[in-house]
Amino acid sequence: MFVKRMTLVRSGLPLLVLAVLLLGLVAPTKAQDTRVPPPTPRTLAPSLPPGQVVVELQQVDAVVNGPVATVHVTQVLRNDSGRTAEGVYLFPLPVGAAVSDFQLTVNGQTLEGKLLDRAEARRIYEEIVRRQLDPALLEYIDRGVFQASVFPIPAGETRKVAFTYNQVLPKSDGLYRFNFPIRTHQYSAAPVEQVKVSVELVKQPGLRTLYSPNYPIRVERTGDDGAVVTFDAVDTQLQSDLDLYFGVDKAAIGLNLLSYKPAGEDGYFLLLAAPGVDVAAGEIVERDLVLVVDVSGSMEGEKLLQAQAAAQYVVEHLNPVDHFNLIAFSSAPQVWQRDLQAVDKASVTDAVRWIGRLRASGSTDINRALLEVLALFDDEEAVNRSAYVLFLTDGQPTLGETEPDRIVDNALNNRPAARAVRLFPFGIGYDVNTDLLDVLGQQLGGRASYVEPGERIDEAVSSFYAQISTPVLANVSLDFGDKVTIEETFPYPLPDLFAGEQLVMAGRYREGGKVDVELSGAVNGKERLYVYPKQPLVTEGGEPLVARLWATRKIGALLEQIRRSGPDQEVIDAIVDLSMRYGVVTPYTAYLVEEPGVMVGNNGPADGGSVPLPRSLAYSAHDSVAAAASQLSRESAAGAVAVQASKTRDELQRATSVVQADAVRYAGGRAFQRQGELAGPNGERLELWVDTAFVEDMDVTTVAFGSEAYFDLISQPGMAAWLAISPELVVVTGEGEAMRITTAK
Repeated sequence: MFVKRMTLVRSGLPLLVLAVLLLGLVAPTKAQDTRVPPPTPRTLAPSLPPGQVVVELQQVDAVVNGPVATVHVTQVLRNDSGRTAEGVYLFPLPVGAAVSDFQLTVNGQTLEGKLLDRAEARRIYEEIVRRQLDPALLEYIDRGVFQASVFPIPAGETRKVAFTYNQVLPKSDGLYRFNFPIRTHQYSAAPVEQVKVSVELVKQPGLRTLYSPNYPIRVERTGDDGAVVTFDAVDTQLQSDLDLYFGVDKAAIGLNLLSYKPAGEDGYFLLLAAPGVDVAAGEIVERDLVLVVDVSGSMEGEKLLQAQAAAQYVVEHLNPVDHFNLIAFSSAPQVWQRDLQAVDKASVTDAVRWIGRLRASGSTDINRALLEVLALFDDEEAVNRSAYVLFLTDGQPTLGETEPDRIVDNALNNRPAARAVRLFPFGIGYDVNTDLLDVLGQQLGGRASYVEPGERIDEAVSSFYAQISTPVLANVSLDFGDKVTIEETFPYPLPDLFAGEQLVMAGRYREGGKVDVELSGAVNGKERLYVYPKQPLVTEGGEPLVARLWATRKIGALLEQIRRSGPDQEVIDAIVDLSMRYGVVTPYTAYLVEEPGVMVGNNGPADGGSVPLPRSLAYSAHDSVAAAASQLSRESAAGAVAVQASKTRDELQRATSVVQADAVRYAGGRAFQRQGELAGPNGERLELWVDTAFVEDMDVTTVAFGSEAYFDLISQPGMAAWLAISPELVVVTGEGEAMRITTAK
């Protein structure tokens, strides 16, 4: 599956070791024992030419039928070294794993293999680590291994490797976990040319929550008991395994918790809540929906045609229980009907005709258009229906009230008192006031979206509308009871719940244990309460990426605070601390991907006296972020930079996964930064990675890479995940203490 270039020698030929890590065969039985294996940087050995073996294709096709996963893996390898390479496949197995259903074929020929016990596996791992300056397998040093026979790859030729294995997925605290070792950064110096992953879930009655903490997966719901999850990448080195969690619950809304709690610290959690796909007519929230389209002169041409296509899509996909209306605006608003209309064949047909007759001309009076649409919701008989507005505009206010703050105030002062309005602005192009649209969305219960030049308006609007097309619970709130203290939750306030979509809330907690969670909301004026007893918040351990996702969302909220109020040192300090601790890289914390000091040359002796240490990462962080935050506050509200900044803040605040950056590694709850290269003992270039918590005045203990003391560290909690990053490493081990791992002799 994954390729690792080695320099082991046999009969004068280089031996290519292909480590296929089938971690998912047996997973931990408790969620708090689950660890995402960390990414590992490559090491460059001069005896192996760059790009010796290239992975052309990494394809994973899995079918999860009930709790049983059948996984078929295809990999195409190409030897670009100019000489024949031999290979051995190694499959590090979790404790107790079985391989009775495992088959390995190379170009159609079945290869035989053998199981090695844990002692033999450890010997192999240690040999690879010592000879290759490569700690990638250290996390699996306590596991057995399945070894397949050697095969040659002639120079310039490709070999297709395919195998299938079966696995019973572990279930813990209501969540199944499918794990697949898709990471490639430590197994091939060259990027994988194409990665394709497909996981089909079938016969999962009551399939509700579905989540990956480490990759932006695409989910297509195929029914109430199935889904297809896909992930693709091109020319990339993936840096973590793919984890997929899913929960089944025949209740109307499923709810699960993922949590992480470092020893002696407050914990972090993700709450996943999802209704089913198939919703009875009586359970769909009735809506009043108004689509507002800018038809000022700047919309003339292709933009107007696409906006008309978007409007037609929305009208033709309304729910039978909805009421709707249309407004076109420029210098003055044009209203399709005086009142909201019920959805039927006649109203839809007439609305589509009206949309087709729209023409672009005039100026842009956003204030008047907003007042017109809000007045449509002032109907006492419709207070139990949810109110939604989709507001499309490509320009800034140029007529009537043009001051953004007063436009927002007018909208807030004229919204109906009896019910909430959800406003979803769509900014088209770069000549829009992002401050105005962002605040309108936030203050009126929605969020702004932007369609950049080159993107199709109709595709963006229809894609968004598909997500909110079927609301099943309005005015959502959560209660964790009085047994646990919950703090700093994102998003706030909570959005409505929609069929086929999922709420992901991140937060912090103080005490672990079992908690009773109550989810409440309204369906057509009737209150609904769902109770989920004994949901787990771990007391120690868990899924470390939960903490990183929480930090990402909080950074997004803090950046939004800076945009609204300008730079504040306390807010800047909070961004710095979060970014360094969790390795979250944003356009405004770019210091994390700078290299503060490149150290080259011989490491010196390993007695601790002359082994060079890196500089602290904190020395310029505050100045860098302060400057970036100050620049952010001075940005124009319009233009390409403003649109990109708004989209970035929104992505951070709504993040559901955190992808590793090239210069940052997050492992075992710690962030590490690449800080240049060192010359190894044979002249090879080794990347130095430094714990972001390191400061210069710490007491540093030096340990030689590959020594007995080094391997004795493996059994210490969390150490294997950290040591697997690089043979040149600085890691903080305690209060004021750090350890320097080095290849120096």
